Amino acid sequence: MRYLYYTNYQSGRSGLSNGIMSIEVGVILAHLTNRLLVLAGNVSPPGNIVAYDGRVDNRQPSRITDLIDIPVPWIEADDVDMAGLATLELTDLALTQAAFYFPKTLDLSSADATSFARGRVHWVTVAGEHDRVPVLRLSEEPLVRGTEHHRTNLCFYSYLFYLDDETRRSVYQVLQRMTAKAPFRDLATRVARDIGSFNAVHLRRGDFKVTYGVTTLERQPWEAIDAMDQVFRRDEPLVILTDERDDPFFQEIKRAYPNHYFIDWHILDHYADEFAQLPCRDSLSLAYLSQLVAAESQDFIGTMTSTFTALIQRYRGNRGKQEWFRFLWNELADPGQAIERGRHAISDCIALERGVMVEEFDGPYSWNRVSQLLDPAWMREWPESFLTPSTLATGRLPEPESSETEAVSRQTTDTRRSSVLYVSFENLQVGIRCRDAGLLQRLAPTLGAQSGTRPRNVVAGLDVSPAGAGYRVQQTGQPPGRPCNETELAQVIRWALVEIFARARKGHTWLTGAGLARDGHALVIAGALGGLGDPLFQALREDGWTLLGTGIVAIRANDLMVVPFGARPLPQGTAGQTGRLPMPLGDLVLASSAPLHHGDHSLTRVSPATAVAELISACVDFKLERRGAVERLCRLVEGQPVARLRWTDSQHAARVLRRGMAGPSLSTA
Repeated sequence: MRYLYYTNYQSGRSGLSNGIMSIEVGVILAHLTNRLLVLAGNVSPPGNIVAYDGRVDNRQPSRITDLIDIPVPWIEADDVDMAGLATLELTDLALTQAAFYFPKTLDLSSADATSFARGRVHWVTVAGEHDRVPVLRLSEEPLVRGTEHHRTNLCFYSYLFYLDDETRRSVYQVLQRMTAKAPFRDLATRVARDIGSFNAVHLRRGDFKVTYGVTTLERQPWEAIDAMDQVFRRDEPLVILTDERDDPFFQEIKRAYPNHYFIDWHILDHYADEFAQLPCRDSLSLAYLSQLVAAESQDFIGTMTSTFTALIQRYRGNRGKQEWFRFLWNELADPGQAIERGRHAISDCIALERGVMVEEFDGPYSWNRVSQLLDPAWMREWPESFLTPSTLATGRLPEPESSETEAVSRQTTDTRRSSVLYVSFENLQVGIRCRDAGLLQRLAPTLGAQSGTRPRNVVAGLDVSPAGAGYRVQQTGQPPGRPCNETELAQVIRWALVEIFARARKGHTWLTGAGLARDGHALVIAGALGGLGDPLFQALREDGWTLLGTGIVAIRANDLMVVPFGARPLPQGTAGQTGRLPMPLGDLVLASSAPLHHGDHSLTRVSPATAVAELISACVDFKLERRGAVERLCRLVEGQPVARLRWTDSQHAARVLRRGMAGPSLSTA
């Protein structure tokens, strides 16, 4: 008898999905080497055990082999006596460091092999003595004793195994039989069918709060809502997968998506009898059921660097779903960024467009084309893992255009034929696409954008297309807007941008009006004003003011900074600069249309209550979220004097505004 003695990742003492991934590697190696799989570390995964108010039985925790059929002959390590048999380790490397190739005749000098390896220089196969020895081992012993560096058996199989077509076909056919045991599969199918058509999100919270290298503690609910709004409709059912349903983080999400299901609790509440009949009734079996239900979703968004998300994405692809590998946000830190448990400075180092990683490079494999900051071995799954009918029949992987690249291409309206202008607001972007590059160049200054800006963290797309003698603006995934002429186009786009950014940045007050800067402070004039040609703006610019933006102005609530479109973070020591930098709010003025005698003007203080009442009519976000908008307006006027400006002569108005800005607070003219 020939054995493959395989140690499950961390001897089985990890999370559920990591354990599944690791056992898959052992199954594939046993199949390729035609050996009996001896599984060491086949214990219940201890990660993310949830009590569920005593409604699950964690006294008898599941092992992965209790949940999933193992499609090769296997045995527990404690049930076999291999004493006296010769044994060899297959490699002394962690699986993330190596690529396994089969058969041994493959040409590793080819361009395809180099692309597959993506920088890996260690290739491993079974040949010579490793092929003849009775016991072939893949253990997890320390590489250097006394250090924290260990040889670990964790890697996605698509990234680990470099195979020819025939070998891949046989491997994937084996993996096709590595499925959920029938009782779990049947219950998950029933739950998904009863909900009907639904979307799903995996929002990992609990253990990510104490894990290095993730941004959980820095994220806000509106960020998750905005990411979902780019893909989901709020009136559609939403299945939520999380390990902390009662975290206050989810209150705003539940209001935004009222037709929601916390799927683990939903199963316990509505399928308690069926759950009680399962061979395993612990929190791990409930988590696995949740994955299986989510795999039936119409669309799915997950958490980057979570293998729980990764397996849902793979299961969806295996079911023939259009799996775009969407993520709520980037989890990685900028290179060199200091990291503490649960947090680091939020970064956009992995560019996303509607949750999909933007492909930055070329190459035959998916991991060639996205940011090279990712560790492809575990930070996300790849479409090369999908058990498609074509791969199962022929062993050939799909062409790049038929996998993830197609998703990005579809969402960017074929950027090879269309020009894209990216408008920034803080660390977010909206891509405006149009085949008329000249039109986008003309629009750029008005929108606070610069041609040639690279995509970083794109949360939505706007398509500008011809409509008769004019144009039509349509947000990706939304109904088209009304036709407009080129003169109106900038305003139509600006309003669309405001709605997108206002939903994404709910810590801001958005006012119709204009923002101007002088001497390191901003003046916001709220109300119905003209465009760039308004005589008041002309007079103010002649008087030394810098125009931050017209039409819509955003004021950040927590620090009263005026943030124009295209704004960059304000570096230290640049408070006096103007232009596209956030500026501290100096004064807030209400533009009044009340009639005056020619040449009259006044700047008079108004009470906070009056200010809020009048600002509501200028508050864009009031139309999107009334309660939150009013609360932000109240906080704004509590610490910020507000005055009403009445004028007929623009030159006089410019001078009175300058005098009003001269003191520590607004004066009366």
